[in-house]
Amino acid sequence: MSAEAEDVEKQPLLAEEKQAEEDEIQEVDDSMSYDARKLITFDVLRAATGTIWVKGSLWKMMGMLLLVSLVTAVGVFVLVGQPEKLETSKYNKLTTFLKAIVGLLLGFFLSSSVNRWYACTCGFLELFTAIRGLHMQLAAMGAPKEHIHMVVRYAVVSACSLQFSLQMQTLPSEERKAFKEKKWASLLHEGSLDSVKLTSATVARIYKEEKAVLDEVEDPSQTLWVWVTSLLTNMSANGELPPIPSPTYGKILSWADKAYNGIREVQAAVCVQPPYVYVQMMAILVNVNNLMIAISFGMTLGVAISLAKRGHHAATPEVISKDLQDVAIAFLISTVGPFLYHALLEVAVCIAQPFAGCEDEDENMPGRIPTKKLLNILKKDLADAEKMTCNLPAWKQPHFQAPK
Repeated sequence: MSAEAEDVEKQPLLAEEKQAEEDEIQEVDDSMSYDARKLITFDVLRAATGTIWVKGSLWKMMGMLLLVSLVTAVGVFVLVGQPEKLETSKYNKLTTFLKAIVGLLLGFFLSSSVNRWYACTCGFLELFTAIRGLHMQLAAMGAPKEHIHMVVRYAVVSACSLQFSLQMQTLPSEERKAFKEKKWASLLHEGSLDSVKLTSATVARIYKEEKAVLDEVEDPSQTLWVWVTSLLTNMSANGELPPIPSPTYGKILSWADKAYNGIREVQAAVCVQPPYVYVQMMAILVNVNNLMIAISFGMTLGVAISLAKRGHHAATPEVISKDLQDVAIAFLISTVGPFLYHALLEVAVCIAQPFAGCEDEDENMPGRIPTKKLLNILKKDLADAEKMTCNLPAWKQPHFQAPK
């Protein structure tokens, strides 16, 4: 082999177009990267980024419940002629009954959502592990670098396609087409498929000829593995890999099967949701419970204000002081209870849909799976493995079939 050929052999085909950008694999305060030791300190009270407390819908709901309480208090003050005969404790018994049911249903839904989140994350990790294993096995066999690059490129594009598809499903139907075109355009490489052996494009790129085919299929993330397995079989038929009947070829093909199973696991975890009849009833009970608590507090507040304002004969300073204490305690109970119930519902929904609201991948949404970070780690690992293959310390790269 000539010196020029050896130099070409040492040039990694997984070169990175934007090294600085892809080196940014750490997403600050993402849902998976945090210091668990802070959870047992008061520092957890100061955390806001990536938590449920940044959700505007939570604070909007609390504002609406406070408004309901104020309207109820005004109604009691204006309409009730004898507020001392109004027994608000009976309404508290009803809310106590609802709290038990709501807590039970929320617990089941939250547990189910966490399990689905773990299943989705493990599916992505299984896919990425399979891609790493496939690349390592092909490199160990000394397969032609252009073929290794093509296999890994299809595999990584499959992972990107899976990410795009899951994000697109959470968008309104009228926005999906533009989102899909934007994301696929970011993967498009300007060039011809004929020059694939000479390119140094990044691993997550497709060519115009390939995109034209992928545009016609429903799920590119799965169907791309048809190309991968076909290419592996072609490499085996050409003698670049062990023959098809050999166990080694079966091991190589098993990495593709593992990747395919990872994709199916992710899609099943995200697309198969709990029955709507269950979650709809649970959400109704949460909202009804919060409304009942808000109305109960409004009645307590209205009675206390009415007695103090009208100077009722029984409203001695001691009674007024007791009423004010009751109002303060009722305010705390009526605020903390609905706030936590609705916050738990928001947490469960965020975890159950880890790709909702992810049009901007740099935005840290609560419960979001940091797929951008995981993909960048995968690309960096592949580039590092390629660099190690091209710089063996004391031996030459072995080949199953000697290069021509």
